[in-house]
Amino acid sequence: MISSDSRTDALRRHQGGIFAALTVLLIHAALAFFRHSETLIWDEGRYLQYAKNLVEGFYVPADNPDFVNGPGYPIVLMPFLSDGTSLLMARLLNALFMAGTAWFVWLTLLRYATPRWAAAGAWIIGLHPSLVWMSFAIMTEPLSMFCLTGFMWAFTHALRGQWSWGWITAAAAFLGWLTFTRVIFGHVMMASFAMCLAFLVIRDWRPQLKRALLVLAGGLLLCVPWLAHTWQKTGQILCWSTNSGELLYWMCSHREGENGHWFNYEDAMTHPALAPHHGDFFEETLKLPVLEREAAFKSAAMASLKANPKQFAYNWACNLSRLAFGFPRSHLPEELRSVVLIAINGPVIAAASLLGLLGLWRWRSLPVELWLLMGFAAIYLGGSSLAPALPRYFVIVLPILLLGVAAVWTRHVRIGLVEK
Repeated sequence: MISSDSRTDALRRHQGGIFAALTVLLIHAALAFFRHSETLIWDEGRYLQYAKNLVEGFYVPADNPDFVNGPGYPIVLMPFLSDGTSLLMARLLNALFMAGTAWFVWLTLLRYATPRWAAAGAWIIGLHPSLVWMSFAIMTEPLSMFCLTGFMWAFTHALRGQWSWGWITAAAAFLGWLTFTRVIFGHVMMASFAMCLAFLVIRDWRPQLKRALLVLAGGLLLCVPWLAHTWQKTGQILCWSTNSGELLYWMCSHREGENGHWFNYEDAMTHPALAPHHGDFFEETLKLPVLEREAAFKSAAMASLKANPKQFAYNWACNLSRLAFGFPRSHLPEELRSVVLIAINGPVIAAASLLGLLGLWRWRSLPVELWLLMGFAAIYLGGSSLAPALPRYFVIVLPILLLGVAAVWTRHVRIGLVEK
C-alpha cells in the first residue's frame, strides 16, 4: 500500500508536468470550443467518411479501394457519429490527446534530464504552433502526437528497466496505433527493424536490441489485419496506402515556378499557373479506377524524374525547408507562420545537429534506447522528405529530437560546465 507521504512526494515531483498538462488541456479545449463549426474543413470530410463506412461495416467500397489513410483515427471518431451528436465532442477529444502528449513528454524527459528540461519539453510540444493551429479540427495530428509520445515513453521503459512484457506490449500497442493513424510509420517500422538487426553486431547492445525487435515485431503484428485487408482489396502486398503516386507526382514536377509543393485536385485543374501544365492530365487521370490512377501518377512522376533529375534534387532541398518551416511554396504567397516556426523549430534543429555530433563523439555514454529512437526519427524524416511535406509532419517526431537534445546536454554539456 502506498503511503500518503509517498503520494505527496510523487505529486510534488510531478507538479510541473501536471500543471503543463492541465494548461495544455484547457487551452486546446478552449480553441476547440471557440473555433468550432459544423462546417467541415481540410481533411475532416475524409476522416468522417471513413468512420461512417466503418459503422456500416466496410472501410472502402469494393469498386473503389482508395486507402488514403489508415483506420486509426476513423475508429476513434465512430462514437461521435450518432444522430444529433455535435462534432464539437470529437474536436474536444483532441484536447485530451494533447494533454496526454504533454504528460508523456514530461515523464520521458524526466528520466534522462532535469525537471526544467522536462517542463520545457512539455510546454514546447503541448503548445507548438503547428499543433495549436490544427488541434481544433478533426485532424490526425493530436492523436498521432499522443501515440508517438506514448510509444516513446513505453519504449524507454521497455529497454532501460528490467525485462517486462507489459512495457513491451504497451510500446507495440502505441506504435501499432500510430501506424494505423499515419501509415508512413509502417515503412518506418520495417526500416527500423532492419536497423536493429544491423546493430546486433554491437555486442553490448544486444539485450536492448532484442527487446526493441520484439516491440517492432509486435507493432507490425498489430498491422497484419490492415495489410491483409489492403492486399485483399488491391492485390498488392504491403500496401499501406494508395496515395503515394500523387505525392510523388508533385515531388518530381519540373514545371517553371514549381518546387515540389503539393496541390489538391481542384488547384491542379483550375489554378492559372498550374492548369496549363497539369489540368488535362489530372482531368483524365481522375476518371481512372484507383489503382490505375495510382499507376498513372507514378508513371508520370518517373518520367519527370528522368527528364530533369536536377529539379528533383532542388525540390528535395525545398522540401526540407517546407518540412521544418513551411516555405517555399509554389505559386503561393509565403505565410507569417513561417517566422514563428523558424523561431521555434530552428533552435531545436540547430541544437539537435550540434549536440548530435557531440553524442556521436561519445556514443557509448548514451543509452541504447535513445540511439534507436533517434534512428527511428531519422528514418521518418528521411522518408517524409521524399514526398511533399508540411510542418505538421515534422512536429510529430519533435519530442524525440527534444529528448535527444536534453539527454546529451544533461550528460555532457551541463556536467562539463558544473565540473569547470
